[in-house]
Amino acid sequence: MPTDTDLGFFATDVSFADKSAIVTGSSRGIGRAIAIELARQGADVLINYNQNRDAAESVQQEVTALGRKAVIIQADISDFDAHERLLDTAHNAFGKVDILINNAGITRIADILEETPEQFDLIVNTNLKATHFLTQRVANYMVANEIRGCIIYTLSISDTVASDNRTAYCISKAGLEMSMRAYAGRLAAHGIKVNGIAAGVIDTDLSRVRIPDYEEAAEKGLHLYGPLWNP
Repeated sequence: MPTDTDLGFFATDVSFADKSAIVTGSSRGIGRAIAIELARQGADVLINYNQNRDAAESVQQEVTALGRKAVIIQADISDFDAHERLLDTAHNAFGKVDILINNAGITRIADILEETPEQFDLIVNTNLKATHFLTQRVANYMVANEIRGCIIYTLSISDTVASDNRTAYCISKAGLEMSMRAYAGRLAAHGIKVNGIAAGVIDTDLSRVRIPDYEEAAEKGLHLYGPLWNP
């Protein structure tokens, strides 16, 4: 059986030396792990949080301990005015932005027969609309500055597997995949790579609301594609 280092897409010797990244939602979970790994591979990182500054400062300490620059910014990505602050803060700190990791997102439990328009809008506006237009802002910056950068979306198995008590989340993730595909086609001529990662079940604050569902599925003899991974 091949090891992680035998597979190109699992390579552990990738270098991001002299690159800089914006990682949204990077104070915890998958975003935190991505920010630290980017720093380990040589990148400077903008750490974005919405509510928990202490968690963001913990990530900052880990990044700087790896010898890389790290700046923290509080920003709710559903606030479109914050998009310019994110980009300006990263550019001023690092001189350029090479990488955008679209990781921030939210979910709520609501039966599809009871979900309100307000609940739906909160999730779709945050996960899909805000991410789509943050990508637009950063993409235009990369094009204008002739940066052959990289934009990554954190997708989900929920973009293809429906859930009747998290429908808005599933719809938002399905929309994100189409956003990713559209930007990939549009930006290819500028040397900007756009891709997405649809992870399985990762043990994060966001996924823990689904643990009872996974346990119920296991009792029925259904199994996850793999174990519950840590970020």
